[in-house]
Amino acid sequence: MSSNRQLMKDAMTSGETLTGTGKGGLLNPEQAKKFISYMTDKTALLKDTRLEQMAAPEKQLDFLLIGSRLIRKATEATSPTELTAANTSRKELRSVKVRLAADITSEFQEDNIERQNAAERIARDLAQQFGNDLADLMLNGDTAATGADVSFLTIGDGIIKQAKTSADTHKYKLAGTDYKGTIFPGMLKLMPNKFKNDRNNMRIYCSSSVADTYILSVTDRATVLGDDTLKTGLFDKFLGIKVFPVEYMPDDVIILTHRLNLVSGVQRAMKVYSQFNQRKDLTEYTMYMRLDPGKIVWDDALVIAYPF
Repeated sequence: MSSNRQLMKDAMTSGETLTGTGKGGLLNPEQAKKFISYMTDKTALLKDTRLEQMAAPEKQLDFLLIGSRLIRKATEATSPTELTAANTSRKELRSVKVRLAADITSEFQEDNIERQNAAERIARDLAQQFGNDLADLMLNGDTAATGADVSFLTIGDGIIKQAKTSADTHKYKLAGTDYKGTIFPGMLKLMPNKFKNDRNNMRIYCSSSVADTYILSVTDRATVLGDDTLKTGLFDKFLGIKVFPVEYMPDDVIILTHRLNLVSGVQRAMKVYSQFNQRKDLTEYTMYMRLDPGKIVWDDALVIAYPF
């Protein structure tokens, strides 16, 4: 089996000859898998939530919720007269085509301390940038956006917009900064009891500023836990739920949900091309991918706090 280094080096520098001197083409399944691994490696939100690899532009997401008290007394030779049912939710990922274009100078490739491993470094860095942008879109995408970065934000609607506009998500009016005593308890109270059991996988997604304010309020307590938290910088849980700072989360938005209730999709049919521009003495890398920024699988299992 090819090494990781060779997989990405091949993806970036070899393949079908295109128009002119260009190189590249469709990544094979093993290369695509490694590229996606590179995408998520340094992107905390994508690693924590659900990333679906799509074989086609559309993919159905089915979620089964088993309610309580489904069993009934059985009578011999008698069909049941009362049928119980599980609740199902269906969302659909729909990918859109996106492009990342980057120019890498010859000086970088010649002077890079990794020398012959520069191709792998370029591949990894571009993949991580794709991952960072996908995490940003997953939260902040808005097809109705205007102004700065409109061509980026309008790729698709993100989780924040979906949560605000859905009739089935739960909204908490955000005011003040008392996260420990008011905001987090208020959000948890809005979450239906049937979604509270798996607290190890529940998350409070927030900005770093919100997380810092919360952890400082925890360290105000004259306890060993407070002292240790201040020393280590590790974020304390709130009633068993991990407080999870996210780089691209606005300061005035907090989301409480199960981590697998948030899903983004990446289609495996990725294309990578490279072409050397002699006049500029640089290599032009162009990458194409189809992705869905994100979906809430079960709206009823999400609480969003924001000013309204």
